[in-house]
Amino acid sequence: MSQQLFNAEGTSAKISELYALSDADLKVQTEAIRVDFKSWMHWHFTLNAQQRTFLASMEYPKVQVLAEDLADCIQFRLLLSFTWPPLHPIGSKFVQPVSTLIRTYDPDGGYTVRGQLRIEIGYK
Repeated sequence: MSQQLFNAEGTSAKISELYALSDADLKVQTEAIRVDFKSWMHWHFTLNAQQRTFLASMEYPKVQVLAEDLADCIQFRLLLSFTWPPLHPIGSKFVQPVSTLIRTYDPDGGYTVRGQLRIEIGYK
């Protein structure tokens, strides 16, 4: 898979690339996201210095929630978008998942997810 810039165009291209994969290949990618989100990001996106620093500083609980949401959304090829609200130079950087994901388990149908995920990246 190609590396993309971590911006609106790059994330859109990466989503298209992922969703074009076979189910088996997509499963490999989603498991990689779940197991080591930070490494997956480094392998799939060209990150600038600020993005690398921010990713490295993300703490475990936040990273794991984001990884699970992202992996579930990608695995089920749900609507996924990244937004960069207007930046405010004073404040702290944030990554905020806005999720309507609904996870269900049915003994006959297995694990399913429906809904959508939007990830906002900016400053507050």
